[in-house]
Amino acid sequence: MKYALFVGEMLIDFIPNPAALDGSLTYQPHPGGAVANAAVALARLGGSARFLGKLGEDGFGRLLLRVLDANRVDTRFVPTTIQGNTTLALVTLQEQGQREFTFYRQQTADTLLETRDLDARAWEDVAFCHAGSVLLASEPARSATLAALDETRRLGLLASFDVNARPLLWASETELRVELSQVVARVDLLKLSVEEAHYLDATSSGPLDPADLPGLRVLAAKLLAQGPELVIITRGSLGAFLMNRQSSVEIAALPIQPVDTTGAGDAFMGAILYQLLAREHTTAAHLAALDAEELRALGVFANTAAGLSSMRYGGIASLPSLTEIEQA
Repeated sequence: MKYALFVGEMLIDFIPNPAALDGSLTYQPHPGGAVANAAVALARLGGSARFLGKLGEDGFGRLLLRVLDANRVDTRFVPTTIQGNTTLALVTLQEQGQREFTFYRQQTADTLLETRDLDARAWEDVAFCHAGSVLLASEPARSATLAALDETRRLGLLASFDVNARPLLWASETELRVELSQVVARVDLLKLSVEEAHYLDATSSGPLDPADLPGLRVLAAKLLAQGPELVIITRGSLGAFLMNRQSSVEIAALPIQPVDTTGAGDAFMGAILYQLLAREHTTAAHLAALDAEELRALGVFANTAAGLSSMRYGGIASLPSLTEIEQA
């Protein structure tokens, strides 16, 4: 099986523990970051993952590197720096396990990824490259991320992207929309949530109704017309919607009670990419040719991974194994 290259952020999520006996609230550090989570998700399922993101030469940075190594993620091309510490994110959990983030991310290691950090050898024996929007929020990491996607397309490999919008990291919503518009034409597989849809649709002023399937089809068709061969829209408790130019399917979510959705979308993304690798669907033509049955199989597998993840606390700590998904 070829590698999936993951270019993006890795950080520490501080997630609240269940209330102690005295009623106090404590926070526990959990390795995370959407792109790194997806890399570990794929590796935990048995796929070959490679990570390329800048880590700080501090205690947390060394911990993150050990976590990647322990999960059999290839870290040979991970640059480190003493110029910035590891990014931290304080997570607040709400009902149904939904979360809000407060980032401590000014000139931290992940934001300092530069184009010159992109070792060409990282693309050797790679089927596709996956990235997300977090590094697009500031330079030099923005230019490095776009350069990674451009190099992927130049080599004739699949480019995958998870919108994973974090508006608090951006100077304005307008800037976020502009940068995302640059990405859509650069990728073959695009994933977003209904809450993020309005960042990619100039005619929309707010999140899509997850139950509005006609609206999801219209949006997915608009995005497909801009370049991607497969668009995936996650719908929270209603599941997911997958569409290419010939087919579309709706996938129901697992009937579960989530406790923490941190990492669930990344479990979903890692599972999608793992399935594409395992089925050797590794070209744009393969994505375009997926029929409804194949799209449904992808969606069911990925939704199961996301559902299992949301029943546990943390990002990487919550990611399921292949056996767990097959037995669910």
